[in-house]
Amino acid sequence: MKFLFFAFILITVITGCSQADSSDQGASKEITSPFQGKVEHVHGMGYLDEDTLAFASHTGLKLYQDEKWAQTTSHKNDYMGFNVVDEGFYTSGHPGQESNLPNPIGIQKAAGIDKGLKSLALEGESDFHAMGVGYRNHSIYVLNQRANSLMDLGLYRSFDDGKTWGKLRAENLPENIFQIAVHPDNEQMVSVATKTGIYLSRDAGDTFKLISEEGQGSGLFFTKEKLYYGIYNNEGQSFKAYSLSDGSKQELSLPELEEDALMYVAKPPKQNEKIAIFTVNGSSFVSKDSGQTWTQILEEGETIIN
Repeated sequence: MKFLFFAFILITVITGCSQADSSDQGASKEITSPFQGKVEHVHGMGYLDEDTLAFASHTGLKLYQDEKWAQTTSHKNDYMGFNVVDEGFYTSGHPGQESNLPNPIGIQKAAGIDKGLKSLALEGESDFHAMGVGYRNHSIYVLNQRANSLMDLGLYRSFDDGKTWGKLRAENLPENIFQIAVHPDNEQMVSVATKTGIYLSRDAGDTFKLISEEGQGSGLFFTKEKLYYGIYNNEGQSFKAYSLSDGSKQELSLPELEEDALMYVAKPPKQNEKIAIFTVNGSSFVSKDSGQTWTQILEEGETIIN
């Protein structure tokens, strides 16, 4: 299982980088169209509103709402580092076949699924697989794996929509970074998932502290009061909510994941019991009661109509 998990991460990065020819139909009068089929190479997900769950695939955004599937008629790019915010979404990745964007697309921002992309930084230079953006503060944290005109290798942050960047000191943080998440309001609070656990910083990434058990970390998601995360180790898979005020941990239930593991977590903007997960093997589940019961909506990438 551990080999499968790390192999998938490697394959996801390689295939994601090679899928630069996905289609982009541009602006359309219809924002979405019905969809049924395979949702492939997902590099992030998030709730656009209380009911609409977006998956960033290599052929654009796939949407799940009211037990139905749809796809956007624009934004048909190969997205990575996808983050939903209160005013749309931030993303990186590669252009679609009919897009006029350069490859790679750097960091882009959209005010909504019916709006065009706005370039913020490094268009034509870089794509970021590990990128976190605060839901309301819009602070950007990225792992840069190839030097560009603004960054050397390492972790960087921007508090002004990519105009200026500062490098994180990242004390106590190991290598092999998998995911980054930023607190929705506090730009100084950032979490990183690594192959040895979940690390939290309260000083904009200068110093980090291990807050989880040892193991492969994933599934990072901040609410105002909690940090959700997953850990996979020799004892199996666990899913927890860490209190940002007192450090206590709540164990959450997961659906049965045979030879699979948690990859992404998302919750709607308002504080409620709804939660969604996406797995390494491409399956997805939603829960309306904080994980006590789950409904499957994707099975190894194939859409399910409930």
